[in-house]
Amino acid sequence: MTNKVHISQIDDRHIFEESGINLLAAGGSIIGDIFQVSGYTHITGFVYSDVASALNGLIIEQAVQESDFPAGVATANVTSTALTITGADITNNALSVQVVGSYVRVIYINGATPQGTFRAVFEARVMRGL
Repeated sequence: MTNKVHISQIDDRHIFEESGINLLAAGGSIIGDIFQVSGYTHITGFVYSDVASALNGLIIEQAVQESDFPAGVATANVTSTALTITGADITNNALSVQVVGSYVRVIYINGATPQGTFRAVFEARVMRGL
C-alpha cells in the first residue's frame, strides 16, 4: 500500500456558515441556513467546542432543491455526512466534504454538557488538482 498525496489549489471560496455567538445548553442544536453551493467542489471547515458534540452531532446535509430541507433536524430527502466532534480539539475537527448537491445546510447538536466556548466556520470552495 502506498500513500497518495493530492495537491490542490484553492481557486475560489465562499464563507457560508459561521456560528458560535450563542453558546448551546446540554443537547442544544444549531440549524444553519440553507446555502446554494452550485459550482463549488468541496465544503471545508472546522468546529471548536470545549465539550464534545452528540454522537454524529455535526451533520452536513446536501440536496438538489432548497425545498428538500424540512424544518426539523433529519430527513430522508437529503444526503447527509455526520461526524462526532471531540471536545477541545480543533485539529481533529477539521473536515472536507465533496459537494454532491446544489444546496447545503449544516446542523450541530451539542453533547450532554453545556458549552463554554464554541466556534464553527464552513466554506464552499473550488479545488482543482495540479
